[in-house]
Amino acid sequence: MNETKIIYPELSYKIIGVAFKIFNEIGFGMSEKFYQKAFARELDKEKISYEKEKCIKLNYQDQNIGSYFLDFLIEDKIVIELKTRPRFGYVHIKQVL
Repeated sequence: MNETKIIYPELSYKIIGVAFKIFNEIGFGMSEKFYQKAFARELDKEKISYEKEKCIKLNYQDQNIGSYFLDFLIEDKIVIELKTRPRFGYVHIKQVL
């Protein structure tokens, strides 16, 4: 049996609710920076702790090769990468991994 388990289900559902609320109000086609501002505002309203534009070091063979900024790190548990594209590709998934 192949089960899909949602980690941190209560927090995950709150985050999904925030995303839907923003999309329902703003809609599609805006710049990512506007979604980021709205997302931060809604997280604040929901009293969900987060770090915005969290700097993560990229390593290759145990050596630092640069840095990357996550859009949001929620409660040190969940990474949120906001995208304004109509479709996601491998490159977008790889970015988060």
